[in-house]
Amino acid sequence: MGNHDIFFKKILDVEGHAEELVRSSLPSAILEGLDLSTLKEEKGSFLGEELSEYFSDLLYTCQFKGTLIRIALLFEHKSYVDNDLPFQIHLYTGGFWERCRKQKIERTPIIPIVIYHGERKWQPGLLSDCFKDLPPMIKPFIPDSEYIFVDLSSWQDEDIKNKLFAMVSMKFCMLIFKNVFDPDKLKDNIKEYFELASSLFEDEDGLKIIKNVIEYIFKATDLQPEYVAETIGSVSLKGKELAMTTAERLINEGRNEGVYSEKYQTIMRFSELNIKPEDIAHGVGLTPEKVRAVIAAGDKGLDLLIGEDTTKH
Repeated sequence: MGNHDIFFKKILDVEGHAEELVRSSLPSAILEGLDLSTLKEEKGSFLGEELSEYFSDLLYTCQFKGTLIRIALLFEHKSYVDNDLPFQIHLYTGGFWERCRKQKIERTPIIPIVIYHGERKWQPGLLSDCFKDLPPMIKPFIPDSEYIFVDLSSWQDEDIKNKLFAMVSMKFCMLIFKNVFDPDKLKDNIKEYFELASSLFEDEDGLKIIKNVIEYIFKATDLQPEYVAETIGSVSLKGKELAMTTAERLINEGRNEGVYSEKYQTIMRFSELNIKPEDIAHGVGLTPEKVRAVIAAGDKGLDLLIGEDTTKH
């Protein structure tokens, strides 16, 4: 999972943020019938292996005029235009209903909301638009699955601050998220964004959001940690301290990842030479059981090494 996916899910982990995003995305005709007080996340991903290449998903149940429906927030991984999107939406909804059938769960309508976080503006069409020169008599046989498409690059900062969202934390997160691909603008406006979020420095929940934003900036941009820390420090000394400790932690994590990467490459290289796990283990300082697990995990072996160490700490 990439930095943008992780941050997107952290944004929606904050109470009230998912409701804010749904409210800002759906047309008023649908919102009038939705009881957003009943919006509830269904834990787990409902993507198959094939679609996980394209999306991260968050699925919610909600009441619409007394009827249970589902709303899928699909975060588009790619930062470039993918004309297969309508087909992927069709696979997602169809796949979910098939899972309902197998698990004997009540099928409900799904409203897919696709969040596109690319650098280029994009307005995709329906599934039938993917077929060239489609005769009118044939078009009814193409299952056009409607969906809501949200292109973050089309949002204006002023709309984010004054129209789209009510919660300060959501305004703050989405301003950073939307402008991360424009480093010059982000650098010029970062003080203003943190000033907007000044109330978040006052409690633990707010500081957690600040910390997540700082970490995202460091991981997704080339802005210098010293500049970010000094700029935040002009708004809050606590924020400056948080920025510096976050930068130091990420540097140490990067060093640790380099160590594990070297171990992983050694394990896989020796495994290809048919060297016994017991002998490999002695060379890399791991147990034979751990070496066997890394080899069995294949491409995910490095994640296994890093993930276990993170869990221990």
